[in-house]
Amino acid sequence: MRKVLVIDSTYETCREAVDQAFEAFPIDVRGKKVAVKMNALKAGDPHTHAYVTDYRILRAVLEKLETMGPGEIVAGDSVGTESYGNSEYVFEQTRLKETAGSYYRNFNKNLKVLELEKPFKRKVAVLKDVVDADVYISVPKMKTHGLTILSGSVKNNFGLLTGAQKAWYHYNSIKPEVFAEILIEMYKVRPPDLVIMDGIMAMEGYGPSSPEVRWVNKVVASDNAVALDTVLAKIIGFQVEDVPYLRLARAMELGETDLSAIDVIGDATTIEDYHRPGPPEASYSYRAGIGSGSTSIVFYRERVSYRPDISAEKCQHAEGCSSCVDVCPTNALSKGTGTPLLESSECILCSACREVCEFESLEFAPDEALMESLEKQEAAR
Repeated sequence: MRKVLVIDSTYETCREAVDQAFEAFPIDVRGKKVAVKMNALKAGDPHTHAYVTDYRILRAVLEKLETMGPGEIVAGDSVGTESYGNSEYVFEQTRLKETAGSYYRNFNKNLKVLELEKPFKRKVAVLKDVVDADVYISVPKMKTHGLTILSGSVKNNFGLLTGAQKAWYHYNSIKPEVFAEILIEMYKVRPPDLVIMDGIMAMEGYGPSSPEVRWVNKVVASDNAVALDTVLAKIIGFQVEDVPYLRLARAMELGETDLSAIDVIGDATTIEDYHRPGPPEASYSYRAGIGSGSTSIVFYRERVSYRPDISAEKCQHAEGCSSCVDVCPTNALSKGTGTPLLESSECILCSACREVCEFESLEFAPDEALMESLEKQEAAR
């Protein structure tokens, strides 16, 4: 029987909750490489917004790990739509970088290429530090989401994809049920060994970056993300049938989705007035934030068309710098004369090139010809 721990907590007492989680789900980290992945969606004040995992939860997890004799600890994440290629800024603004200290890694600079078959046959770049870690601890935020309904433990693994690869799946999936497939595929790439969810100050409404917060004052933990998200759905007021990725996880037997078969330790009472999102229109069109604002196909078309735009004035390639070329996992960038050369068709939108550029010479800009081509394809659907 799967077990999910629901612990009453505050940010002042969360170290005690983290200790309970490690006691309930013992893992051997001695001498091993441990990767800690948060939800670091975008920059914001962690004291007023629930966009990201709170730095105090991260601190508690790292302090606990330090007592367990790991060989190495690394902590990081890939960021969301508004910050592609700018992960370090997000970690600085949310206090996650200072909290992680020497354990902080920009995971986006160390990628591994995989071939996925579902929901589309596609080459993707993922966070090598997490995928190849001996122990993977996921530390997500309790959030609702305008597309995926929940943004919990399973969806935290969507962040194994870097940069605008995420936008590619939003744009091309179309149906929310198809988008759920990529969440499950990324979960299968590297299921976490332990999940410790920050549900102290949670997000409600139309996430992933809704400004609406709710003090739930819970830390939720399990060694199975699917079971944890099933309990999360109950707390927020959803059934498994309301959440496409949970339905798919149930069909694939990736974890327990029957509440009667989960040993829930603690208070998982449903919060009746939680602001719950309604069903989305499409994977590229769903309500986001407060009011009637929503994403659009144009929004994601632009991001799928992003390509490196390199300033000849700032670029130091002619002086010997090859950082962006060296980090590119598909060789879309190669050595040139004044600036690196780009083979646009080979770019998989990982954004690593911008992450490593030390001279602020590389930005992302939509390729207008590609934008036009995509728009024609949309019209023919």
